[in-house]
Amino acid sequence: MRLVFVTGSLVHGGAERHSITLLNRLAERGHECHAVFVKDDRSQLERLRPGPGGTIECLDARRFFDRGALARLAARLTSLRPSAIVAANDYATMYASLACWLAGLRVPLIVTYHSTRIVGFKEQAKLLAARLLFPLADCLVFVCARQRDYWRRRGLLGRRVEVIHNGVDTEHFRQPRPGGKAASLRAELGFAEGDFVIGLAAVLRPEKNPIQLLDAVAALRGRGVPAKALLIGDGPLRPAVKARTRALGLEAAVRITGFRED
Repeated sequence: MRLVFVTGSLVHGGAERHSITLLNRLAERGHECHAVFVKDDRSQLERLRPGPGGTIECLDARRFFDRGALARLAARLTSLRPSAIVAANDYATMYASLACWLAGLRVPLIVTYHSTRIVGFKEQAKLLAARLLFPLADCLVFVCARQRDYWRRRGLLGRRVEVIHNGVDTEHFRQPRPGGKAASLRAELGFAEGDFVIGLAAVLRPEKNPIQLLDAVAALRGRGVPAKALLIGDGPLRPAVKARTRALGLEAAVRITGFRED
């Protein structure tokens, strides 16, 4: 198959990482895969491996809705004539569906949707756009059943709805051998070799639930497990995370990086 993957950017995020991994694996299986990202954030560019015949293109959008970027995507789709388009989340879906219409192409569109939050006017506007666009997609894919139910209650529907759970590459995250770089990094972060370290790398928002991780670490330590937590990120729950850490007496068991210094 000839596949085009469209993302809003290549920023470090779950939806983008999911799309990149899927593209790479399909390319490894011999499919012709092309990556297109709307805004010029190339944070994960080095992870993309489209393989022989595959391409990577940035539409270089300067604003939320950029007619020039839309025209470039329409021209790209006309040139490629893909077997299918895979768009991640609502922003990429908007560009992919409008570009197909502009180019006069009837290409199967699969939308992968990762979000669960509605905050502020901008997010409400994006939800309205999603309600209009997602029913046009041939398949709407959620990453878990609860997320599907969450959006179904809010009127977000598709012609066909599927749940494909996010997977974990266990080989990539397998326990490293003692010694070497992993051991030195653990020591640098203040973790002993025998510590059971749980990591969270995410923007600290309510749907990521970092407070639950702190409660879990406290519960494990109460059972005698040498559990510790490494939180990598920043966000609106930063004060709550720090307050909960102090309230649970976990200052020595929780390492928080990626935060602005007070």
